[in-house]
Amino acid sequence: MILGADWVVPVDGPPIADGRVEIADGLIVRLGQGGPADESFPNSLILPGLVNAHSHLEYARMSGFGDGKPFTPWIEEHIRRKAALDHPADSLVQAIDGARACLAGGITTIADCCYAGTVADAAVATGLRAIVYVEGFSDWPNLTERVEATLDRLPDSPLVTAGVSPHAPFTVTREDYERLIAIARRRGLPVATHILESQRETLHLDEFQDLLGPDTVLIHGVFLSPQDIATAAELDLPVIHCPRSNALLGCGIAPVRELLDAGLRVGLGTDSPASAMVFDMWEEMRFAVMAARARGRSADALTAAATLELATRGAARAIGLGDRVGALAAGMAADLTVLDLTGSPFLPWDDPVVAAVFGGTPNRVAISLVNGEIRYRRGESMPTTVEADAVRAKMLLA
Repeated sequence: MILGADWVVPVDGPPIADGRVEIADGLIVRLGQGGPADESFPNSLILPGLVNAHSHLEYARMSGFGDGKPFTPWIEEHIRRKAALDHPADSLVQAIDGARACLAGGITTIADCCYAGTVADAAVATGLRAIVYVEGFSDWPNLTERVEATLDRLPDSPLVTAGVSPHAPFTVTREDYERLIAIARRRGLPVATHILESQRETLHLDEFQDLLGPDTVLIHGVFLSPQDIATAAELDLPVIHCPRSNALLGCGIAPVRELLDAGLRVGLGTDSPASAMVFDMWEEMRFAVMAARARGRSADALTAAATLELATRGAARAIGLGDRVGALAAGMAADLTVLDLTGSPFLPWDDPVVAAVFGGTPNRVAISLVNGEIRYRRGESMPTTVEADAVRAKMLLA
């Protein structure tokens, strides 16, 4: 199969005008310019599938609850709402709804912190590539047994990579961090943890750096100090930036420019609709640009090209999948999206990367492919959302 568009944007190389992407056996075979194509997309760009480096698909229908509350009461509000659900059935309904929304928005890979383990099943059902970090909290009875059992239940699929997530230092004790990370290391699995997201957190990296390593993804990092950044650089700790969530909850904005300047692997994530309303990486990119420029008081604090990398190649490297996804190159997985800018103010073309970052929206996504298979095509009927509506109705009554 050969796909053609006005531009192919490999991310790790210059854009190709009148570009072509040849795909076979789930892999990219060749990038080229001109020539025949099995399907051509006018006014469009072919991009690597977006990599959402931090999500919570099981919270796909929790948008808007507790808006305007401080961080701690906001979390308590969502715990109360979540208690009204039937687990894992209602979690799976939300996870599938979230997976479909991701694919429809050009997201082909997620790294998800998962409460009930259902995101793995949702990924298999929809064809979304996923790292599924099974979460753990110290107030759970039989914590380690529960996490191990959930890991054992995850489906065996080439699309799914298992992981472990000690939730955060304010919900997990030092001893339980050690236990959960030990489970991950024994199984050879990656780790992700929410860190220094809000002012309620006082624990900095030097207090538990002996537990951390290149396989440990730090999520948020709003309050990373200069010393924390130096420690993260020394330990090669990746950081996931979720600017819309952090801003909407009043937590602040992470020092993304400082993280990049320190040489850290940095990726972009949407977090959950509970805190960022929708799984929209295009809006996340735009907000990341604006927040970084406002924080740094500089128009070049974060460029469109750097931001697209945060949402593709940079995110893939941060979550340990940089050898498979995040760029368009021969031998990489054929995970890609086609963005149609027909009717946008970005045509005729000036800079295709700027056009993609500032003009992209979910409803401009024409197709999304994972492993060379079309998992979403605009205009084709999507499965009903009646079940997901019913799940939200339960939480409204809570």
